[in-house]
Amino acid sequence: MATLAPRELKIGKIIDKTLGVIEVNAVPALIFVLVLAAVGTAITSGSASSTPLQVAGGQLLRSVVGIVCGYFLLVAMMRRLNLSQAGADVFLPYLGLSALYTLGILLGMIAIILPGLFLMTRWSIAQPLLVARRGGVMASFGESWDRTKGNEIAIFVAALALALIPIAVMIAAGVLFEKDSIVRIAVSEIASSGISLIYLAVGVALYGLLVGREGAAAPSA
Repeated sequence: MATLAPRELKIGKIIDKTLGVIEVNAVPALIFVLVLAAVGTAITSGSASSTPLQVAGGQLLRSVVGIVCGYFLLVAMMRRLNLSQAGADVFLPYLGLSALYTLGILLGMIAIILPGLFLMTRWSIAQPLLVARRGGVMASFGESWDRTKGNEIAIFVAALALALIPIAVMIAAGVLFEKDSIVRIAVSEIASSGISLIYLAVGVALYGLLVGREGAAAPSA
């Protein structure tokens, strides 16, 4: 793939665009948060008396639900903003991309955190690219890598700024409620789901800023 000319992004522009994405998609975004929070609350509240195998199964279920819900929310966001057209289903490629993305981030986080954060910024539009282009997994990673070049700090700071409120809510819940309190668990899961929503919306916002409608009908690389 040819290297793309980088486009400079401003932190304020990313934040404004992300909030706009969430506003336009308020209903599916709310459903996404509530479903993830409900599943997470049920799994977490029941894990105290679970065996290690059951805990692992619960975490796997949480991950699967998160990927499935994330896929349908991302598709809805892209279509509502006219960034993707109706067409072939790409859930299986999306599943593969999400698995590789998660593995890469986890390995990066293990390597003193910074590599993981770097990968998060450079791969931040890989999922929207896959949904819009219906192309290959590796092509989506590659184009995301090229298009986000030079904007790593702006993307990271914008995403962190947007996530500060749910992070503060999680900390407050941990301070105000007992560890096994259902209120603490539910509030923390809602805040955690909100962070997931924010990251998906950031990806869509970045796609709109870096690619725009040119990508909706573009052939796969």
